[in-house]
Amino acid sequence: MQRMQMRPLMASLLALLGLWMALRPLPDAAASLSIALAGQEDISSSVLMAQFVHFFSNTLIGLSLILWREALSRWLVPQGSGVLVSPRACMAVGTALMGIYFIAAGTVLLGEFLAQQRPNASAYLLGRGGTSVVVGAVLLLSSAGGSRLWALLLKLRSAGWR
Repeated sequence: MQRMQMRPLMASLLALLGLWMALRPLPDAAASLSIALAGQEDISSSVLMAQFVHFFSNTLIGLSLILWREALSRWLVPQGSGVLVSPRACMAVGTALMGIYFIAAGTVLLGEFLAQQRPNASAYLLGRGGTSVVVGAVLLLSSAGGSRLWALLLKLRSAGWR
């Protein structure tokens, strides 16, 4: 295990938070869009607009956190403090935890869909729950690969590539 300075650790955590912010509203937006396009339920345009404003604002905040993580970490953390942890391990654990959350939330929504026991049960719950489970499984299964990608990006950055 390497000794890691607090600023790179903070930058990693800010990137994880940005990823969380960008991905969290994805199941809602995907389910609403697919239902609206398929014409399965009558969703008012104001509800769709509110959901997509929510989606795009979360995505914008998440991408901003990812892109400005270095500047924010310099502003938030004083120089010199260190801790024993690797950025790869931090990214892998954080990505796996996000995947577990999405799987759990999707399972709850699928349970709500099945509990309705009606032929016209809300397709929204089915779409959102299924999308959430798929996003969670991808995050959970790719968490180790994501940490390797993060390590590669850090190596490229230290080699002078921007």
